[in-house]
Amino acid sequence: MNEQPSPASTVVLLRDGMDGIETLLMRRVASMAFAPGMHVFPGGRVDERDHEATVTIIGGDVDELARRASTDAAGLRAFYSCAVRETLEEVGVALTDPTCDGSLVVDVTALPLIDHWVTPEREGRRYDVRFFGAMITGDDARLTTTEADHVAWRRPQDALAEADEGKVRLLPPTEAVLRWLATESSASAALMAGAHRPVVPLMPRLVEPGHWMLVHAYTGEVLRDPVPGPHTREDNGQPREDA
Repeated sequence: MNEQPSPASTVVLLRDGMDGIETLLMRRVASMAFAPGMHVFPGGRVDERDHEATVTIIGGDVDELARRASTDAAGLRAFYSCAVRETLEEVGVALTDPTCDGSLVVDVTALPLIDHWVTPEREGRRYDVRFFGAMITGDDARLTTTEADHVAWRRPQDALAEADEGKVRLLPPTEAVLRWLATESSASAALMAGAHRPVVPLMPRLVEPGHWMLVHAYTGEVLRDPVPGPHTREDNGQPREDA
């Protein structure tokens, strides 16, 4: 099976805690068809509402930003609309101030693209996900969706340690972003660094059982070979037997 991946956006919410940078993770309910029981950042699939939304992008050159996101200007606006909409729907956080006509004004310096991952081939449900970063203050985030049953702020290194101990289940892209965040000193530093990270659509590709490489999802260019195989299937959250 090689389903065409659906475009999606996810938002890595950041804040400065007492002991360093923290990020918001939510646990998907066990009945979800995709990634049940996994801890993820808020986000979801781009839908028709996002393509129809009026989005004004400020703070950067739209065409250049679109190229960095491996899309066109219209696609970039849809990804941003999805990021804003899903974050509000899932954890009650408004990333932009509403306008009187319902349009969105997105400042890309406050909501930069920080990563891009595509679900490996041969999975039942596949997504082409742009990761955005956003810094907030306070503790206003709360569950406003039935798709998750728990939400909490965690230091990246704590979430990774809990995953190693089997207490938290992470999708491989989520784990990769957390490992990068664990190297940053503050939320503002992470946001600034994220805006300048090299971003290409990363996809783990299985060559043969036990042999994986990381490729450019659109061109097939091999970026790293070999790489550790994903420990978990994204579609059902189960351990991979071919890793």
